[in-house]
Amino acid sequence: MRADPDLRCNPRNLLEAMIAAVDAGDVAVDERDVAGNVSTMLLAGEDTTANTLAWLIYLLARRPLALQTACDEARRLAPDLAVLVPEQLDRLEYLDACVSEAMRLKPVAPFLVVEALCDTTVADVAVPAGTLVWCAMRYDGLDSRSLDPETFDPRRWLSDSDRRVSMPFGAGPRICPGRYLALLEIKLSMVMLLGSFDIDSVASFDGRDAEEVMSFTMNPSPLRMRLRLRRVVDGDRTDVDRERG
Repeated sequence: MRADPDLRCNPRNLLEAMIAAVDAGDVAVDERDVAGNVSTMLLAGEDTTANTLAWLIYLLARRPLALQTACDEARRLAPDLAVLVPEQLDRLEYLDACVSEAMRLKPVAPFLVVEALCDTTVADVAVPAGTLVWCAMRYDGLDSRSLDPETFDPRRWLSDSDRRVSMPFGAGPRICPGRYLALLEIKLSMVMLLGSFDIDSVASFDGRDAEEVMSFTMNPSPLRMRLRLRRVVDGDRTDVDRERG
């Protein structure tokens, strides 16, 4: 920001915007606010991102055609992980649709709690100041008016359908500030996984469907994943004979 003073007037991200606000001194933001927001973005995004990845891999493993399509796209558009750049991740439209579909079905934050700061009315319901409102984040995403709402089908996100049917990061002024970082981490992890391994199986330890376990986030019950390592032979990746559990 010192090298490019224009960033103080036109910040590109949350961190730059908060630093500019502190330096300007015209808003109630100080250095502790900046540090607190950055820490929250990084620490609160650890479990949520990890469990989104777990749900995504589990759901893909149960839909072989979707898994193969995601693999083909990742290996075609991001074949060399050593020189991977963000622009390549942006072109992974099907993988992006898979992430959105996993978050629609299994949002790791299935509800948000907000507090009314003043008397207000929402959908003709009076909400006095101080009232805690629990927002169910999965209700619209599983609405029966949607086509086959309980089926994992990433293709629905490749059409012109209303993407607001699922908003796992929230909305408005309190939307998750770490959403872009989380999505980048998820796509990067999936590209590394799909590019280096074939997924043989993902299942719970007892062989049953994964259960939703609510703690700080909504986690799948413990899963076991079996992978087959792939290697490069004359420029093409092939299966390695041994398997990795």
